Amino acid sequence: MKLNQAIQQHLEKFPLPLQSEVLDYVLYLEQKAGKQSANDNERRKSLASALEKAAAMNPFAEVDPSAWVRSQRDERALPGRN
Repeated sequence: MKLNQAIQQHLEKFPLPLQSEVLDYVLYLEQKAGKQSANDNERRKSLASALEKAAAMNPFAEVDPSAWVRSQRDERALPGRN
């Protein structure tokens, strides 16, 4: 039996006032889900804007990747090589 069928069977056993409460709760959940997706869209736009600003600043323009890797390797002790 599918979930929606099981819910329908239980719901039909309820008196009309309780069915109305169930409907109210379902509508509340729909509204809550809609707000979450709106918040997700706002977060995505905010994150995209922040990433665009960070990319425009180009904070690593003066860093030589090869020199940075060499400096990181020099500072780390290798296991078994004291």
